[in-house]
Amino acid sequence: MKTAKHKCEFMLRTVATALIAFVAFGCNPGLGKITITAERTFPEMGGRRPIAKHSIYLLSNSITSPEMEEAFKKFMASNTPPVYQGIKDMKESEIRTRGGFMITDGAPIWHRYIVDRQETDYEGRVSFKKVKSGEYWLYCMLERPGGQRVLWNVKTTVNFYDETKAKINDDNIAFRSDPRPELDQKIK
Repeated sequence: MKTAKHKCEFMLRTVATALIAFVAFGCNPGLGKITITAERTFPEMGGRRPIAKHSIYLLSNSITSPEMEEAFKKFMASNTPPVYQGIKDMKESEIRTRGGFMITDGAPIWHRYIVDRQETDYEGRVSFKKVKSGEYWLYCMLERPGGQRVLWNVKTTVNFYDETKAKINDDNIAFRSDPRPELDQKIK
């Protein structure tokens, strides 16, 4: 009788342990976290300023993926208006840039890569929580006066249960997009 009782308790403990392990690891899509600080240097305004109240996208693929680059080349070679309008009343000189592509015909492509979107706070901070482990890209576009756009495409790796810290700043700008073709450039 004593052995039957012990067997029952052992089975109950085993099932409870398996259930806890299933809930902790099987049901949870990921517990990684990405904490971001976003800031720009504005010499005319006295130095570093946060990129406040701005959308940061967590992407599963780069905005320079082969698919995006091929679509960008076709877009730049075409004389026809964009299929996807993007921002109303954009000038042709603004459209035929990397930034214009990202807003118009490139948007349906990179939107498929979106895992999450968050807005920075007034201090330029934001975080993505419960992120599955893997490689991701942080995408952000900032519009400057005169139609210039600055684009970030920051690669980051998330490990299970770890916090990854990332910065979006002048040091990791991917593109400076300008309506003047000679100034539209890839950085690095």
